[in-house]
Amino acid sequence: MSFTGVLDIAISLTFLYLLISLVCTALNEMVATVLSLRSRSLSASISKILEDEELKERFYANGLVKGAISASQRGRTPSSGVPTGSEHSSYLDSKTFAMALLGSLNPDKQIPVVADIEESLKKASLPTGVRDIIASALATGKNDITSIRDEVATWFDSAMDRLSGEYKRQIKWVAFLIGLFVAILLNVDSYDMSRALWRDQDLREQLANAADTYLQKNETSCPLPEAKKSDGASGGAQAPAPEKNPDEVASQVTTSLACQFDTVNRALEKARPFPLGWTFAGPLPNSEDQAKEAPRQLYTVLKQPDLWFGKLLGWLWTAVALSLGAPFWFDTLSKFMNIRGAGTKPDKTQEKSPGVPQ
Repeated sequence: MSFTGVLDIAISLTFLYLLISLVCTALNEMVATVLSLRSRSLSASISKILEDEELKERFYANGLVKGAISASQRGRTPSSGVPTGSEHSSYLDSKTFAMALLGSLNPDKQIPVVADIEESLKKASLPTGVRDIIASALATGKNDITSIRDEVATWFDSAMDRLSGEYKRQIKWVAFLIGLFVAILLNVDSYDMSRALWRDQDLREQLANAADTYLQKNETSCPLPEAKKSDGASGGAQAPAPEKNPDEVASQVTTSLACQFDTVNRALEKARPFPLGWTFAGPLPNSEDQAKEAPRQLYTVLKQPDLWFGKLLGWLWTAVALSLGAPFWFDTLSKFMNIRGAGTKPDKTQEKSPGVPQ
């Protein structure tokens, strides 16, 4: 096989991974939205920071935090006291956290001054972790309440960065499991796909051309809100974001889910030329055709255990590839297409004059 043929196989597989990755990313986002994974993660993190139950109750009773959580309830009446993970907001501004924490140290001084904060540090009931945060802020806050607030807010941002990393690691496993589920459901067998592309020159050329058309149209998946742009393809950082009223939040969630469904439909439509999916017919009379179709025949796969190992290997290969995310495969596909097309065309520096030889 020529180099062009091998390159077309690589392009076809990369194009396949890009399309199915878009499906997995959309499913991942749906799962995160429906199960409130970001809310639960932020709720658990704040509970670890505050530790003490009384301090948590005062913190969540603070108007700044209570308003932010109420705005995220999407029409539901927020419960009183410490919210559960699903009732929590997905994002919390660092300065909101800082002012609410400082205002929760002493229930009698909800708008504290520096002297009130220093007095609160002497209380034995204050959790060690919170005490260390406040003491550090006092040491570097230049005896000014605004500076102290900013120091606590900076610490909270750092804590959220660490939480974001942990959340992304968890989401990676979720993405792998979703990828494996999609690979089995749609029978996206990388091993069988590679063999089919190796045998069929017309198919790989068709798919390579389809990939080129896809890149030229520069089609993208659903745009993420500003607060989620740092999440990557399959994650979600707890970045601070301005809270919106419940109607805006409900509209945003509905629009996001509708866009994710549309992304799935468009990606699956473009993946139709690939030999994917299951067939429910029995063995074919022609032995050569039967050998080609066997990996896609559910009846044959269930009846022949010798096919299971190859299918499992192909599905795992696909799941690992899908866990890398759509942005990775989009960039990879662009590089392959540049090689296939001998690089991108340079921009025109000036309009060409009539009569000048080209």
